[in-house]
Amino acid sequence: MTDAVKHGGRAPISRIVDEGVLIALSSVRMAVKNDIIVAGLAEHADYDTARFADTTRRELLALADENLESATRVGQQRKELTSSTWRLDLSQDQLMDIRQLKLRKRVHKRLAKALTRVAEDEDHVARLVRDSQSAASDEIQDAVHTRLMRLSIDPLDPEYLRHRAERTEMLLLVDLALLKVKADEAAGVGPSEY
Repeated sequence: MTDAVKHGGRAPISRIVDEGVLIALSSVRMAVKNDIIVAGLAEHADYDTARFADTTRRELLALADENLESATRVGQQRKELTSSTWRLDLSQDQLMDIRQLKLRKRVHKRLAKALTRVAEDEDHVARLVRDSQSAASDEIQDAVHTRLMRLSIDPLDPEYLRHRAERTEMLLLVDLALLKVKADEAAGVGPSEY
């Protein structure tokens, strides 16, 4: 018997919250990955574990706050729906909305608590930072590899050494700048000046 069958056609709240945490952690990893890339490429900053741990906690707590706000909002929506008319006057859809809003409020509250617990867990935060660093490293490595493959450089070519400085400058000025722009856009930093 599936979880949904056991719980009247819907997944249990604990499963919904667990899946919400997984989605939130993925979002946090992406934000921290982008911060790592921007710190290295745009700010020319050394890798700073403490900085990225702070970013991780800040992102987790922002998502927790967002869920608390959502819990308050759906609670207010439920209250407005139930107080606007007598229960006997409500349609089946409205009664279903009341139950759904109650469920959503509980899910948002539990998700906020779970995200706050993760933010307070130093080991979990450190693991998220390591995963983000690995993802940032992979992304930069892939970008450099792709660029080098496009150049199809033959070190035996007599022009190789003569154009090497130009290619290196192109990599630094164009490709890494484009990677920074993509990271900024993914992080929602805003439009680029390019």
